[in-house]
Amino acid sequence: MSDLVSRIQPFLEPAQALLQRHPRTIASTTLAAVLLPWFVDNYRKWRDLGGLGLPNYVGWPMALLAKPFGRETTSTGMYDANPIKGSWLKDPDTIPERRGDRPITGWHFVPHRQLNRIPTEDIKKRLKEIFDKHAKANSDLVEVTISPHEQAHDGLVIASARATPHAVAKHALREIAHFHHVKDYSMHMVLAPQDCKLLIERGWAERHPISGTIALPQEYLFVYAPRNEEELDVVERILVAAIGYMTDSRTVN
Repeated sequence: MSDLVSRIQPFLEPAQALLQRHPRTIASTTLAAVLLPWFVDNYRKWRDLGGLGLPNYVGWPMALLAKPFGRETTSTGMYDANPIKGSWLKDPDTIPERRGDRPITGWHFVPHRQLNRIPTEDIKKRLKEIFDKHAKANSDLVEVTISPHEQAHDGLVIASARATPHAVAKHALREIAHFHHVKDYSMHMVLAPQDCKLLIERGWAERHPISGTIALPQEYLFVYAPRNEEELDVVERILVAAIGYMTDSRTVN
């Protein structure tokens, strides 16, 4: 042991002197060396989510700044307290429990994406066909444009010729739904409060972590990507309900 001490002794005194002269520099350099790998890994995970319609040097810092404001996403008490009790789902009692656990979502929620349970290419194609079908069949109610929220996907919005029917539609920037075709084919939709409650409790959706804030209404849901034809049918019913609620229409094709 004494031999080891004698070997490193010539280096200890210069190191101690350097620390005494430049303590802030040494501390900041050490902190950077510790944090840099975390930031590199965090950026890569954010980038793998598919990004946003913003340059990466803007989108990633935005995602980091948003993180402390995130909330839990599966409680439903706020919908019990909501005075709007109607449902826009057709036969809501027949919506089944979704099989299996909820998908894992990313650490970041800007963008909000799921990391597992990704659908097959065939299911992805069918999901797009469903969105396109209802956009075309309800052209008097809705139109397709760049998503006001994500700026990277086509979004289904209330037709420009129609008035904004209620405060939630205004808060949601009149956007009804979009699906994340770059990565996981999950969806964001805005639904009636009691439909949100039912879909969350039966495992089909969760709230966005910053829903219920100035940024997003509490009715802004993250709907999980469908895995098979049965789930596609349920997702189609959810989309029709979102169109009906957001346009205040009971006749959606």
